[in-house]
Amino acid sequence: MSQERLPSKITPFLIAALICDVAVADPSTGKKNLIGIFDRIHVGKFPAQRAMSLYLKMTDAEGYYPIEIDYVFVNTGRVLGQVKGEMEARDRTISTDIYLPLPPLPIPEEGRYEFRVKASGMFLGNAFIDAVQRPLPL
Repeated sequence: MSQERLPSKITPFLIAALICDVAVADPSTGKKNLIGIFDRIHVGKFPAQRAMSLYLKMTDAEGYYPIEIDYVFVNTGRVLGQVKGEMEARDRTISTDIYLPLPPLPIPEEGRYEFRVKASGMFLGNAFIDAVQRPLPL
């Protein structure tokens, strides 16, 4: 018989939400490696797609948290994708890291795109990228 886990009602504090090319932990040291951190994309032609990773660091969390991240085109408010996961935090004084490699995400037109982070249904914060048209060569 499986037992459903109740989501924690303790609101975690989002220390960092960063978008990068790759986010990994060094297996020998546990150090976090974020490669190619960015918040702006130069696009040659719209619509476009881009694979990326999202790194989250939280503290003041304790218990089980269902994690939900909406990928939103801010200009229209349209949700273009969603990632769901889980987080378990045992001690409120220790930070928790989450790495999310994402598939190629749609970038339909120039504008701002946000990753809106929720834990146990509570909005924690966001990270954004601005997609701009790459200037044509002279």
